[in-house]
Amino acid sequence: MDMDIDGADGDELDQLLRKTMGFSSFRTTQNTKVPGNNVYGVRKEKKTQYRQYMNRQGGFNRPLSPSR
Repeated sequence: MDMDIDGADGDELDQLLRKTMGFSSFRTTQNTKVPGNNVYGVRKEKKTQYRQYMNRQGGFNRPLSPSR
């Protein structure tokens, strides 16, 4: 696909990009609901919560307190 973008002005370049990429218009999706966006999941790493089992009040030879 040979395209001459050197001689194209702003509007022609926009039309050329729309045609090449298949866009009907350039617009933002900020603060808008995008249909089908909830299909994918995110792998969110859970922060590790450490519990102290030594050097605690009452000694270490007793059951751990419940986790949060």
